[in-house]
Amino acid sequence: MVFTGYSQHAIDSKNRLAIPAKFRAKVDHKRDGKNWVIVFGQPPDRLWLYPDQYFESLAAKAVSALIPDQDLLRFDQMFFPAAETQELDTQGRIVIPDRMLRRADLGREVVICGVRDHLEVRRPEGFEEELARGWEKAQELQLKAKEAYERSGGNPAGKPDGPG
Repeated sequence: MVFTGYSQHAIDSKNRLAIPAKFRAKVDHKRDGKNWVIVFGQPPDRLWLYPDQYFESLAAKAVSALIPDQDLLRFDQMFFPAAETQELDTQGRIVIPDRMLRRADLGREVVICGVRDHLEVRRPEGFEEELARGWEKAQELQLKAKEAYERSGGNPAGKPDGPG
């Protein structure tokens, strides 16, 4: 599942946000889940949406130890209590909790962006300008990524291709 593109949408008076059909079509309910987990994103004026089973698989990859690193513990204590799982209704909408809308300072008009493995909900103001600024930097980052890929011998993770 790879989310790409963006759409402008409105959050209604009951805080319901319609997940665009083009994004819902990418989700395999058996593999990824049918509900959505909402978390605070980066920068803090964004909300990130993940299909629930996919989110759980990501969380499982970063398993906390019985005695975790202090930074990891602080992150877990902040991140997971703030996350909300919301059920997708029959019209393809989820409810965004008011506290999350306030904290991210989102109004009723939003842009929903596909960002590889999650959706990002953000304010429309400045969106196009940020994309344009990002493209200037993206060309430099793309070149760096290509060089790193070539240094790794064509293996993006930089790991040997065969067994040990």
